[in-house]
Order: sequence, then structure tokens, then C-alpha cells
Amino acid sequence: MQTPSILLRGLPPAIADAPDGRDEWARSPLSSLSDAALIEAVAAAIERPKREADSSFLTHAPLELAARAALLTAVAPAARDQARRRIAAIAADYGRAGEEIEDRPGDYEDTGAAIAAARGALLEGDAEALDGALLYLDRRVSPLAIRAALADDIMPMLGAAAPAPILLAELPRLEARLANATRLLRAPLRMIARLSKARLSWFDSAANDSAPDEGGALFDALRAPPPVRSPSLYIAPTMLAIEANGFAGDMLADATAGLTVDAARRAILRAGALSMLQDDPEHAPYGWSHALTMPQGVLACAAAVADKRKAVRIAATHALGLRATLGKARLLDAPPLRPRTEELFDVPPIEAAGAIYHADDGTVALMKSMLATRAATHRDAHLAKYTLAAFDAAARDPEAARLFLAAAAYLGAWWDARPQASFEESPDHPADS
Repeated sequence: MQTPSILLRGLPPAIADAPDGRDEWARSPLSSLSDAALIEAVAAAIERPKREADSSFLTHAPLELAARAALLTAVAPAARDQARRRIAAIAADYGRAGEEIEDRPGDYEDTGAAIAAARGALLEGDAEALDGALLYLDRRVSPLAIRAALADDIMPMLGAAAPAPILLAELPRLEARLANATRLLRAPLRMIARLSKARLSWFDSAANDSAPDEGGALFDALRAPPPVRSPSLYIAPTMLAIEANGFAGDMLADATAGLTVDAARRAILRAGALSMLQDDPEHAPYGWSHALTMPQGVLACAAAVADKRKAVRIAATHALGLRATLGKARLLDAPPLRPRTEELFDVPPIEAAGAIYHADDGTVALMKSMLATRAATHRDAHLAKYTLAAFDAAARDPEAARLFLAAAAYLGAWWDARPQASFEESPDHPADS
């Protein structure tokens, strides 16, 4: 008898893009699985890393699952089947993407030795040893214990478009849903280990003396930084270009020296949302979306690391990297204007943003459900991840909650206006990749 995860991997490519009430999904026992069982089965289907992962998107499947699973609870009833199809499609797409490595757990004296081995393998770039250590640790220690052990080393690393802190930040939600949450770390960490030399380091020698600050200096540094040319728009070369010649240190050392994590979160994430609303719209889906999700992931892991200032500086570097290489506008600490209509769909993106920003309190919950439904049913994984990130940011920063919801509405409307857009056709897709 085939397991649900095997059945998922055999689904056809059109399962979510061309749904039909009589298609293979509708006829399959998979369609009647509970939400929890479906999510568990998809996680099992994508846990093994690819032997030759030639795209960072293959390592992002766990992030997409985490986002779509979290959004599913807010999806409108009529759209639930389509949202579930999108979740199932993660496994189907992953299954078609190439050969996977075998499971080879390492053999260690105890969990302490396995954690030490995992750290060493991560830093030395030994992807096989790292995977063996993770398999040994699976179900012996909690995913949050693994996060606490590895977060300090992972945060500066840039391989695979630096997704690991986002996944580490999602572990509390994933642990509540999955028995195998640790195994979802395997593919992203394998890719990062293979590119272990790509990491940020300017903060290792930066001055730490500064008066306490509430984030104003950091926000000012991100408003309109001097432009920096990156040899590629991929994350690693972008961030390394920002670090080169002392640029990141000059821009950020003083502005971050006295910041608490909460103050940094307010400054950085608000700048990220404003970038979506006010800067070049061509970078909305894959540039400005990362200006929120990447630093948010790092800052969410700050509680697990000893050096909070280091976490703040890494998050600030991610934000600066995107602002300095993609930004054209000077950010204004101002909300979107009140629109002519109150619609979220089939209107210009800035009007959708204004609609939720200026909506009556009683309407916002319904609008959030509409945003969640659109993101959970849309084909683009970044829209799902960004919408969830905006919801999380709004919950952590109530004073700016409408700003984050407006940014999510903007990106959703951007996709409404460009239904055929793709990463390959985006200006954020590097020509030299």
C-alpha cells in the first residue's frame, strides 16, 4: 500500500494550476485527508535533500509548506480545496525535481556529541556529515534545541539565498504540527553547508560602544542609502557587495550598537514594508518581499542566540543590501493615501494598500482573510511567505499593524495585475545565474 507521501509525489503538474472536480486529486484519497494529515504527508515527501540541488528554490520547499500551512486556517471555506491543492503541489513538484540522497544517520556517543558534530560540519562545509548529525538528532532532541545549538552559526551564512533563519523562526509553529519538523532543516542546511564560505563578518570587528537608541538612526540609514552595485542580484553576492570596502560597517555599526532587538525589529521591518509601498514596483515580488522576510527571520531567532547585537546587525545588513542595490526612492514615514474605493482586488496595488490601511476596524478581519485566501491559493510561494510575514509583523508591532497589512495587500494586487509574471522574467532574476 502506498503511503500518502508517495501518492503526493505522483500527482500531475496541473493539480493546482488547472483544478477540476473530476481530476486525479479529486479522485484520490489524498483529497479527504485532514489538514493535519495532509501537511504531515507533504513534510514527509520533501524532507530528503536533492543530491544535486541546482536551484535555491528546491531548498525553499519547507518554507513554502510552513507558510501555506499557517495561512490555511484563515482561508475562506470556498477556497480551501484550492489552498490544499497548493500544499499538495509542493510535494508533487519536489518529487519531480531530481534524485534525492539516502538517509544515513551518523553514530554518536550522545546528543551532545551529535550537536558538536553538526556545528563543525556546518562551519567546515561537510554537507554529508551535517545531514548524518541531523538524522541522529531527529526525535532525540527537540527542533527548538537544535535551533538554539545552530542559530549562532547559521545566521551569518548566505548560501541558498539565506533561507535558514526564516525556517528556524518557523520551527515553533512547525513543531506543533509535525512529528518530523527537524527533518525539514535538512535541505536548506545541506545547501548552506555546501556554500559555507559565503557569510557576513563585518560585525566581528565593529565597535560596540554607543548610547541606547530607539531605531531612528537605523531607519535613517535605510531610507535612501548610497547605491551599491552587486555583480549579481542573488542574495549572497548582494550581501557580500554590501560588506565590501567597509560599506556595511560605515552605514550600520553606530546605528546598531545600542539597539535592542525590539527597536531594531520596528525600524527594519517598517522600512521593509515601506519599500514595498514606495519603491520600484518591479522589485516587489522578489526584492522588496525579501526586505521583510529575511531580516524578520533573523530577528525572530535572536532569542536563541547569545549575541543579540550580532543578530540585529545581520538583519540590518540584509535590509541595507536590498535597499542599496535595488532602491530608487527615499522612504517616507508616511501611510498610503486613502483610496477612491475600498477594494483589495482588481485595483492598482497602492489603492489596495490604502484600502486596508484606512479600513474600519470591523472590516480588517475580513480583509485579512481575503489576503490570506489569495496568498494561500496563488501559485507564487513568495506571496504566501510574504503575507504570513506581514501578519506576524503586524502582531508584533501593533502601532504599525496597518502598514504591514497594506504591504501584503500591495503585493497581492501586484500579482493580480501581472498574472503571468514569474521569477525568470523578473529583474531580480540574475542574468549570470
